[in-house]
Amino acid sequence: MQKTLTVSPLRKTLPAYVAALSMTAFIGVVFLAFGLNALLNHNTTVTRSAPQPDTQASADQATIQGLQAAITLYQSRETQYQTELKQAADQINQMGQQNQQYQQLVQALVNAGVIQITQDGRVFISRGAGLQSGSGDDGN
Repeated sequence: MQKTLTVSPLRKTLPAYVAALSMTAFIGVVFLAFGLNALLNHNTTVTRSAPQPDTQASADQATIQGLQAAITLYQSRETQYQTELKQAADQINQMGQQNQQYQQLVQALVNAGVIQITQDGRVFISRGAGLQSGSGDDGN
C-alpha cells in the first residue's frame, strides 16, 4: 500500500502571501521615509521674485538683436562658402576637362606610333629607327 501525502492549499499559498506582504510593507516604509524627509527637510532654496517687466523686455530685446546679428553673420558666411564651393567645383570641372584632353593627346601619340607606354608605366619615344627611353634617366 502506498501512502500519498497531500499538501494543503494553505501550505502552498502561505509563502506567496508572506512574500507579497513583505514587499508591500517594504515599499510602504520607503514611501513613508521619502514623505517624512520632504516634510522635515529645512534645506530649501528661497525663490526669487520675478524681474521687473521693463528690465526683462529690454534684456529680451538685446538678446533678440544679438541673435539677429549672429544670423546675419552666419548668412553672409554661408553665401561666402557657397561661392567658394562653386569656384572649387568649376575648377575641378576645368581640371577634369584638361585631364581628358591630355589623355586624348597621349592616346593620339600612342596611336600615331610616336610614343609607347609599357605595362609598368614607362614611356618610350620613337626617334628614327630605334626606340630610346624618354623617362629622363639618360638626360634625353
